[in-house]
Amino acid sequence: MLDLSLHLLDVIENSVRAGATLINIIVDVDDNRNLLSFKIIDNGNGMSAETLAGAQNPFYTSKTSKKKIGLGIPLFKQNAEACDGSFSMRSVLGEGTVLEATFKKDHIDRMPVGSLADTIINSIIGHPETDFYLQLLHNTQDQTLTYEFDTRLLKEELGDISLSYPDVVMYIDQVINNGVENMKMGEV
Repeated sequence: MLDLSLHLLDVIENSVRAGATLINIIVDVDDNRNLLSFKIIDNGNGMSAETLAGAQNPFYTSKTSKKKIGLGIPLFKQNAEACDGSFSMRSVLGEGTVLEATFKKDHIDRMPVGSLADTIINSIIGHPETDFYLQLLHNTQDQTLTYEFDTRLLKEELGDISLSYPDVVMYIDQVINNGVENMKMGEV
């Protein structure tokens, strides 16, 4: 993986494959504590204790169509821990999964965030049947900035119009790019 947004994309795809109908994504930049964290919460199928332990092993995958190797979660964990951060996963079978990865923001080995906006936009458009709640937080010395985007509210406003309708795609693109830019997420 070249950047953290690709790790986020991998986790989102895992959540969709696990049958999640709602994926909460929280990205928190805390300048005061020198931390960057990602929290992804889904209401998918969840995992047994055995599967949860295996998901952090690079030689484990739940996909039957692939070779028996699954590097996404183990690499995310490795990258967080290599940057004086932390990684945790909790899951309840039938209820969903929570993944948290924290990075020391100014660590020399921390990957760039990458295109957070593109990752979120493409996930929303690529999975219009899934609801996404995005929360961006940026704590600076002077203030706390907050941005939220919820596809459930957008779907309520749109009625029968699909999120993949071209005008809606343009709107989602503009709103999320503006949100990420205003939150100064690209400067992390």
